[in-house]
Amino acid sequence: MGGKAGLLVVLGLSAILSYISMNVNDVATKAVSNMSMYNAMTASHNLALAGANARLAKFYQDTSDFSVVAKTFTGKNFTGTYAAGITPIGTSKLRMRSVSAYPLGGGAYLRDTVDVWFDRTKRNSFSLFAWMTDFEGNVFWVTGDTVWGRVHSNGNLHINGSPVFYEKVTTAKGFDPPKVGSGTNKAIFKDNYEKGIAPIEFPTDLSEILTASVSGGRKYIGNIYVTLSPGTSANNDGKAYIRSGNTSTGALIDSVDLSDVGFNGVILGTGQVNVEGTLDGKLTISSQTSVYVHNDMLYEQNPRVVSTSDDLLGLVAEKNVVVKDNTANHTNCEINASIFCRDGSFTAENYNSLPLCGELRVYGSIVQKERGAVGTFAGSTLKTGFSKRYRYDDRLADQAFRPPFYPGYYVTTYAITNWWESYRVMEFE
Repeated sequence: MGGKAGLLVVLGLSAILSYISMNVNDVATKAVSNMSMYNAMTASHNLALAGANARLAKFYQDTSDFSVVAKTFTGKNFTGTYAAGITPIGTSKLRMRSVSAYPLGGGAYLRDTVDVWFDRTKRNSFSLFAWMTDFEGNVFWVTGDTVWGRVHSNGNLHINGSPVFYEKVTTAKGFDPPKVGSGTNKAIFKDNYEKGIAPIEFPTDLSEILTASVSGGRKYIGNIYVTLSPGTSANNDGKAYIRSGNTSTGALIDSVDLSDVGFNGVILGTGQVNVEGTLDGKLTISSQTSVYVHNDMLYEQNPRVVSTSDDLLGLVAEKNVVVKDNTANHTNCEINASIFCRDGSFTAENYNSLPLCGELRVYGSIVQKERGAVGTFAGSTLKTGFSKRYRYDDRLADQAFRPPFYPGYYVTTYAITNWWESYRVMEFE
């Protein structure tokens, strides 16, 4: 009896050990399988990411190249590939898609996808900047200069003293002197600065304003003098009186009711355009040569006092916007407007021989191809002309709020608006 019982015990233990051994082998096999699949999933996902990053780097070197880039990676135990290309989606988007292919054997593959979306036709108004230049020339920011609002230059900003910038300053190049806080560069940045950003391209012409002037606006041949006058009641915008020549005593040739529903807000002269007065309404005054400011240009409702003011002026010139050398401007000059000089400067006439004229106050924005001077200095001391007080009109920060047909620019770098990656949740055996 004892022998039979012992045999049964041995057989039972053998069966149990065999079962345990089978389970251990099965677990080990599944562990290897799970590890192999996890490795394959990771490799496939990383291949797609590698393709996305490589194609992104190539795209930013040449944003006109939408071709598909494919690459094969050969390792010790596998050969994996990715293909990454760029596709236009409508008129405003681009999609870069990177797809991996990782072999599992037997003709099976794991495939992962990474999608990167770009905004490619975003158009901004130049009035978003309180101050912008394509080239700063040899004009310096000095002690006493103050700017409220965003500042940008495609060149170097020259500093001599302690000008104050209340919002962020950006340059495509840098500063002169190059190190802030060193030498004569004692500029005060209240909201930091950034160097080496992408340049912002100026338009090659003012064709949009020219077209608007003959399609709902007003176009005048030769030199004109525009005097702005506010409306006679709260319900009406003001008027613009147009005279021939360069003086306020020239022959009256037209008057424009700014509240006329058939008027699109553009007045253009093919010659020199001279301006002064108080604006009640929205208006862009443009010249195919230069604009001369003969006296203060004011809003009927000051936005700093009347929050509901909708008065808005653009002064747009093919060449220069000039503060006229006359008696009226020798004791301060105030301009409420967004100023744009496509191929010229914002400057003061005879700035290097003017008397001390006090402050040049601009409430709006100033954009110019090359920075113009409004005075001369001995070191950081004003000798002739104006000291600068430039204040940004915060209403212009709204992209939709700009003078009629005021110039805009397209973003030259493509902004990534979305990044999407496929992701697997592994089911372990």
